[in-house]
Amino acid sequence: MKIIAITDVHGRVNQALRITEIIKREGVKAILLAGDISRYKSIEEAHEIIKTLTSAGIKVFYVPGNMDDPKICEEVNIENAVCIHEKVVEFNGYIITGIGGALKGPFNTPFELSEENILEMLEKLMGRIKCGRRVILVTHNPPYNTKVDELGFGEHVGSKSLRMIIEKYKPVLNVCGHIHEARGLDKAHETIVVNPGPLMYGYYSVINIDGDVKVELMRIP
Repeated sequence: MKIIAITDVHGRVNQALRITEIIKREGVKAILLAGDISRYKSIEEAHEIIKTLTSAGIKVFYVPGNMDDPKICEEVNIENAVCIHEKVVEFNGYIITGIGGALKGPFNTPFELSEENILEMLEKLMGRIKCGRRVILVTHNPPYNTKVDELGFGEHVGSKSLRMIIEKYKPVLNVCGHIHEARGLDKAHETIVVNPGPLMYGYYSVINIDGDVKVELMRIP
């Protein structure tokens, strides 16, 4: 299964349009969107981005980021778009699940969570799933102490609860975002972890899952 992973769109409709052009020629099965769809809390802007992505004719599975209004899960109703925040969805032989938001920070953004919130939500979700190696986990926040949660000056700011859940349940893939400068690929225990980098700057990833997970970090030319 070939998928495209994106994150941190921040309202850039032109970049979403360019991704749809790539999808149409790549034979992609789905888009995984790891949050920060709007610039700041705009449901209308999030709707426009998601509507643009679905114009490629494939499923879009998404979670809201810390800059999004979590109400997008109820108020954005678009065919082929599925908000997987605190939900479990079967797709093409895999289970896709996730949570949105990010750890509390200094900027008082619209959708922030504590480590306790993250642990409780993920335990509830993953406890419903029996086949960990067929699970794709989409989160806005990256897991702690990886290449994808490191700030420019070296501090790791990812979620320790998410890291704990990944090590316990061993999903095949975690797609995340949030830390713009930490675009990259890593492994947390047995799980491949991908931060595609912010789509607002043209970054995305192409991921092939067929037993093994193969990731290409890409940039729109």
